[in-house]
Amino acid sequence: MASIFDRQSLTASQLRTVARRRFEDARALCDTGKNAHANGAQYLGGFVIEMLLKAQLINHYPAVAKRRPHEPMAPAERAVWSLIHRSHDLTEMLDRLPQIQAHVEKALPARWSALSSLSERRVPALDDLCSVFNIQHDGRRRAAIPGGGP
Repeated sequence: MASIFDRQSLTASQLRTVARRRFEDARALCDTGKNAHANGAQYLGGFVIEMLLKAQLINHYPAVAKRRPHEPMAPAERAVWSLIHRSHDLTEMLDRLPQIQAHVEKALPARWSALSSLSERRVPALDDLCSVFNIQHDGRRRAAIPGGGP
């Protein structure tokens, strides 16, 4: 029997399940209404976004996702494989998923367009998207992914 510490590749469905559970954790932290939990909620929000982006990468590049690290791959395939299995670079993930980027732009049009003049506009926009999981300073609590949940 495999150990829980053995390295395993998760399927897109499993990544979405992990994302849903961490989203629930983030929501629970927000629901406390305590600013002491705001950073944890924001961190989990970023983790949820990362897991959902990785699930989309697996769906769009299934053959690459199934490869083992020692197998020969073209540089472009290796880059995608690394995004799925090793990287935490949300900007690079979005670069490979233009349809998701378009969805984020549609879900957050005012915020996204305000950031569009920046050379690194996706990183601040993703930070802004992750901050949805933060407890708002005016006392309102929010924990929702714009355009739906995981």
